[in-house]
Amino acid sequence: MTVYLIGIGMGDGKTLTTEARAAMDRADVFIGAERMLEAAKEYTKPVFKEYAADKIKEYLDSHSEFENAAILLSGDISFYSGAKKLMELLEEYEVINIPGISSYSYMCGKLGIDIAETELVSLHGDNTDYYNKKSICNIVRDSKYAFALLNEPKDINGLITQLGSYKLDDCIIHIGSRMGYQDESFTQTGVSYMFDAEQEEIKAPVSVIIENPSPKRLLGKHIKDDEFIRDNTPMTKDEIRALSIAKLGLESDSVLYDIGAGTGSIAVEASLVSHDIKVYAIEKKPERYVLVNSNRCKFGCDNIMLINGEAPEALEYLPTPTHVFIGGSGGRLMEIVDCVIKKNPAVKIVINTIALNSAAEVMHVISELDLESEIISVNTAKSKKVGEYDMMIGQNPVHIFTLNKKDEES
Repeated sequence: MTVYLIGIGMGDGKTLTTEARAAMDRADVFIGAERMLEAAKEYTKPVFKEYAADKIKEYLDSHSEFENAAILLSGDISFYSGAKKLMELLEEYEVINIPGISSYSYMCGKLGIDIAETELVSLHGDNTDYYNKKSICNIVRDSKYAFALLNEPKDINGLITQLGSYKLDDCIIHIGSRMGYQDESFTQTGVSYMFDAEQEEIKAPVSVIIENPSPKRLLGKHIKDDEFIRDNTPMTKDEIRALSIAKLGLESDSVLYDIGAGTGSIAVEASLVSHDIKVYAIEKKPERYVLVNSNRCKFGCDNIMLINGEAPEALEYLPTPTHVFIGGSGGRLMEIVDCVIKKNPAVKIVINTIALNSAAEVMHVISELDLESEIISVNTAKSKKVGEYDMMIGQNPVHIFTLNKKDEES
C-alpha cells in the first residue's frame, strides 16, 4: 500500500497544490480529522475520521484492500504536524510526503511580512503544566516578528496579559482567523487593553503574529548590576556572574536550577543564553521570591519558573537538571548536591563562596561524594572617584567551584 501524507494547506481545500490534488485523485480512502476531510468532500470514496497516529496505523493494517491511502493534514506536513509520528509508525508502507501551504507562510504572505524576520512558536495544545509551559515572551522580546498558533480565540487575552506582565507593552498583535476559509479575517490589537474576540467575530483556527517595534538583539547578553531591581538583597556581581555562567557551559536545551536565587541575577542572565533553556529559580524567602519575579518580568524572561521553597525538598518534583548553580544552601549543601546528583549523575554544578568556612564546606562535599572539581579564586576591583583621583576599590575575593561526578571508567 502507498500512503500519501498530504498537507492540505489552509482552509477547506482551495489552497491544495496540484501535486496534492493528483494524489487525492489516486487515493482509495481518505483519513484525517473532520476539518481536514472537508478538503475531500467532492470525492465519493471511503473516509476514516481519525487523527491519532496509532489508530490510523491499526486501520491501515486491517484494510489491505486499499492500494493508495491519503492522510490529510492541516497546513504543511513539516510545520507542527502529526506527520512526524505517522512516518515513524508507517515504516512498513511506502510513504510519500506532499507538502502544503503552512499557516505560517500563508499569514506572513497575506500581511506582507518578511518570513525571514519571523520566529516561530506554538502555543497550541495543553499549556497548563507550569514546569513545562511554553515560553513566548522571551522570543517576542528579541524578535521583530513572532508567529504563534493558538488553541482558541479566548487565548488572545491570555497572551495580551502575559506580554503586559513582561513589559512588552509596545507590541502589536496581528490576528488571523479561519485562514483559507470563505470567512477568513485579519485584524490587530495592542497590549494595553483586552480584546473582544466574540465581537470581532474571531473563530478557530486562529494564529497570531506579534510585532515588536524595538526588539532586543544583543549578542552575548550581559546585564549591569545597577539594572537589576535589588533592594538590599545580596547579589552575584556582574564579573563573577559572567564567569559563573561560563563555567556552567549551558546549551540550548539545558535545564538549570538556580538554588538560593536571591535577586535572580544568575537565573535571568542564564535564561538569556537561549530561548529554549529552562531555568528553575528556587528561593525560600518570600520577599526575595517577589524580587526574582520582578527581575524576571523586567527582562522578559518567561523561560524562568519560580519555586518558593527550600532545597532540597523543593527540588523533588522538578524536571531533571542538566546544570545547577548554588548561590545559597542554608547550611544544607551536602543534601542539595547529593539530591541533584541522584536526579542526574551527569549534572554540572557551579558553587560560589566568599567566606572561607563556606569554601571548606564545599571541599568537604567534594571529598565525601568523591567529585571531580575545578576551583578558581577571583579577585576584582572597580574604579571609584575619590576627590581628584580614580581609585581601585577591591571586592571580596570569590571562590568558584565547578563540580561533577567522576567518570567511573577513569
